[in-house]
Amino acid sequence: MDQRDVRAAWERFVERGALPNELRTHVANSWQRSRGHQVAIDRDKAPLVAEAELFRQRAKHVSLRHAARNALESSRTFLSDAHSIMILTDPSGLIIDTEGDARVIDAGRAVHLEHGGRWSEADIGTNAIGTAMAEARPVQIHGAEHFCAEVQRWTCAAVPVRDPVDGEVLGIVDISGPATTFNPHSLALAVCVGQQVESVLARAIKEDHERLLQHYLAKRALWAADDCLLIDRRGTILHGSELARKAIRDNARSDGHDPPTRILKRLDFSEWPAKLKELIPGASIDLVAHDDTGIGAVVVLHARRRLTAADRGLQKQDHPADLRKQPAPTRSLPPPSLRFCDETSALRQPCVPPRRSRSLPSPATSFVAADPAVQAVVRRVEVAAARQMPILIRGETGTGKEQLARHAHAASGRSGAFVPVNCAALPDSLIEAELFGYAEGAFTGARRGGAPGLVQEADGGTLFLDEIGDMPVALQAVLLRLIDDWTVRPVGGARKRVDIFLVSATNAGLEAAVAEGRFRSDLLYRLNTLEVTLPRLRERTDFELVVRHLIDGIDPGCEIAPPTMAALASRPWPGNIRELRNILARIALAGDDEPGSSAIADLIGQAPPAKSGSLQDMQLASILAVHAETAGNVSETARRLGVSRNTVYRALGQTPR
Repeated sequence: MDQRDVRAAWERFVERGALPNELRTHVANSWQRSRGHQVAIDRDKAPLVAEAELFRQRAKHVSLRHAARNALESSRTFLSDAHSIMILTDPSGLIIDTEGDARVIDAGRAVHLEHGGRWSEADIGTNAIGTAMAEARPVQIHGAEHFCAEVQRWTCAAVPVRDPVDGEVLGIVDISGPATTFNPHSLALAVCVGQQVESVLARAIKEDHERLLQHYLAKRALWAADDCLLIDRRGTILHGSELARKAIRDNARSDGHDPPTRILKRLDFSEWPAKLKELIPGASIDLVAHDDTGIGAVVVLHARRRLTAADRGLQKQDHPADLRKQPAPTRSLPPPSLRFCDETSALRQPCVPPRRSRSLPSPATSFVAADPAVQAVVRRVEVAAARQMPILIRGETGTGKEQLARHAHAASGRSGAFVPVNCAALPDSLIEAELFGYAEGAFTGARRGGAPGLVQEADGGTLFLDEIGDMPVALQAVLLRLIDDWTVRPVGGARKRVDIFLVSATNAGLEAAVAEGRFRSDLLYRLNTLEVTLPRLRERTDFELVVRHLIDGIDPGCEIAPPTMAALASRPWPGNIRELRNILARIALAGDDEPGSSAIADLIGQAPPAKSGSLQDMQLASILAVHAETAGNVSETARRLGVSRNTVYRALGQTPR
């Protein structure tokens, strides 16, 4: 039907409810749904949510926005020539991002085709966004096919974006423009963009699964006698013993068709420990995060035995209130995260923490300062910290910048918290709320009591800005304003002054960034009152002490033989201390009866000098991933990977059958 016929059919439907057979089926169905929603045909614009609610929804769907970012930015050029815009909505049809022809974006505001506009069928009748949501398939709506008369000036094509794992609709990608710009190929373009976004999401999920598996492998020795479940952010069980799977099914009274852990997908990550304890009483929960974002958890069902120190350590992670009951450390003593050794005493006695039970300290607290250059850096930092001078710490990735920042916090004597902020992980749209928080009742769904924000959390303590060289330009302006008056204003709240000790770190060349206009020079001058640089691991003279300190934290019972120590010392360590920790974890997990034997030396040699993953761990991670994808089918896992079933059983820690 041409537009004249569609317009006539629309008028007959509005007057008498009659629908011609020639009208496209999904349009006819949508008109009927719109009438059922009691949408008035003279409704001239979609509802528009408040700014605070828009902010909350954009923050909630940040993973979807990140996945669509490249596609939206690319559309800025080619859609400008087509007089169109590309739109991203959340699953309810709320527009959270737009890009394209600036003139069309401006024209869209007349009908609230803009950030914050709600475009479900119940809100504004038949339109590509709402109809694609209702029918869960790609849809193109042109001109008079829209239900509301004012919106008939537009043409649009939309496609749902689905979760690559479970197929749930995460949002809508839409291409819109004036009706005169109608192009039948717009729907094909929208479908291609939707597939691109889903591909980015799938890649991100795979990377998170690999991180979860590597985390589990690094700590598996702690739970050798226990049954474990490895759960991703969507509540999918990636790996777990049959006993552990049965326990969670029995406790949750599940029928087995849908894992009871899938409920975790709907919860905020902070609510996971309580819910998992409800699903599996008595279990310990090890939450796993990447770039300050939760990606999953390891659930440990302890064997019927007396809890070890490692188990008690895990349980304390689940109960932050227990930590507050601990007596505060004496300020005059150096923090346990830093050990000072002069050269003579270091030769007499290794400078490592005392032997403990098999508890695993956080990697973020492992730091040794026996090298003279490192000692000089530490002493300068201590002087600056005592005077509350802003400190900028430079160094390659993995050299211990955050550990040094934590020591500066302890040396400052401040009673407040140490609050780390990953500057590279803060999206432009989330800066204000992440840093300054919001007040109670600031917007619909706001947490009771509000949220203080990272800056207020650091009030009376230390704000650590990590990866400051990757800080978005928008955040630089916000931070500069904060440093000027140390005043914060939460969304919907009153202004408040804060008292903060500022420490920053970077592995980037800030001078080059300033020259290229990517970093503000006035901000750099405020951050580097004291500037220090941590040396590379291969340049340090206390390599053996660092090794002994790290291995003591990974497995106190593991000894490093001299040949193995020599083999370690000969490596270039491009990943510095972080890479060394990974290699030592693999040595501890090797299960060799004689650590330091030729088998251990071979394990060290398997890793390429520039990378931190061994072939053994990569194969093991692949086996565990495919085993999860095949729902625990060993034969199918072996077939897909082209290995024997015995190899799969060994990777799973089971006896071949």
